[in-house]
Amino acid sequence: MSNAVKNDGGSPASVSVADQAHPATGQGMRGRNAEQTRQRILLAARSLFAKGHYESVGTREIAAKAGVNVTLINRYFGSKKKLFAAVVDSLDELAKTSGTSARGALDKALDSIVLGGERGNSTWVDEFRIILFSALNPEVTDIISAFFDRKRKALQERLRGADVTARADIACVLLTGSAMLVSLSRDVKHGKKERETVRKGLGHVLDQLLGPDWQETSR
Repeated sequence: MSNAVKNDGGSPASVSVADQAHPATGQGMRGRNAEQTRQRILLAARSLFAKGHYESVGTREIAAKAGVNVTLINRYFGSKKKLFAAVVDSLDELAKTSGTSARGALDKALDSIVLGGERGNSTWVDEFRIILFSALNPEVTDIISAFFDRKRKALQERLRGADVTARADIACVLLTGSAMLVSLSRDVKHGKKERETVRKGLGHVLDQLLGPDWQETSR
């Protein structure tokens, strides 16, 4: 059996032996390999879509970065657009904080953006860049619009008091603006003290946005 192309990364001969000796174990191994391959493709696509707009990122480039055959993109995701949709869905950090208060979720997001984003490890910053690069592309505008609507509704459901729709929108602006600041100032070295000062200031804005005065009466 040829070893020229192996979709899930293992040796065809060794998998064959494992399957014959332990069918259930072999199936489990293939399942794990398939999930690992899918995750590699997803992470590679996320990294590339955060650096360039939808049209500029090709499936061959994604496959090369993931270290897989390009045909696996269609196997695991169906198309480039469906892969983009999976990337956008994977960015919904807000959904991962379900059960957390609005303040807790927003504090976690701002900590990630302001205190972690400058090191390039904030999913929120990746989200901003992907939306910024591709929001106006007619092929994927529906995906981004649906994602943004889900995010707004998730915030609205956690808010209490008056003007929840407007306040959820303000919270989205706060997150997006913070991500934009981090993205546009990547070449500027901000020390820990400066970043903590910015984060503290954003906390004061949250105090006003989520404070009892606004929750109790409409302005």
